[in-house]
Amino acid sequence: LHTYANTSIQARLQKNLNLLALQGKAAPALKGDEFLGSKPPTVVQLKGSPVLLFFWAHWCGDCKAEAPIITQLRSEFSGKGLQVIGPTRRYGYTAQIEHASASDELQYIDAVRHRFYSGLLDMPVPISAYNFDTYGASTTPTLVLLDRAGKVAWYHPGAVPYAELRGEIEKLVAR
Repeated sequence: LHTYANTSIQARLQKNLNLLALQGKAAPALKGDEFLGSKPPTVVQLKGSPVLLFFWAHWCGDCKAEAPIITQLRSEFSGKGLQVIGPTRRYGYTAQIEHASASDELQYIDAVRHRFYSGLLDMPVPISAYNFDTYGASTTPTLVLLDRAGKVAWYHPGAVPYAELRGEIEKLVAR
């Protein structure tokens, strides 16, 4: 992986490694120094709760389409302790600015969040390329379920239909 550091190949390789080996392992910690919404809890603070990590991007149409599904499932399973965290990252641009400053892009991400993710505004949104690299989230959305022990129970790059995601969450909260 070090050979391809700071390239898109590194993220794709990490995604493929995660597909093969991440399930059943302790969830990597998320960096949450910069965030939108509420302060992201640490992996240690989340132990005891089932968790859905929803990796999304401000430009991603599939992510916007997945948001109502996640909103509904969070509502359905909040009584069983389901926590939802929505990591995102900067890409260096916005819809209006080809080379956006960090502050301009942060404002844009927040505007997208309010427009397309209104049912998830209280969801913690840590902003860090590190989180995407660690989880190999080169595809957005990438969905990851963590069990109550803080281990990865399910890892899925790409959009997931309501029924499939609901089934995975049902299995998770039953444990």
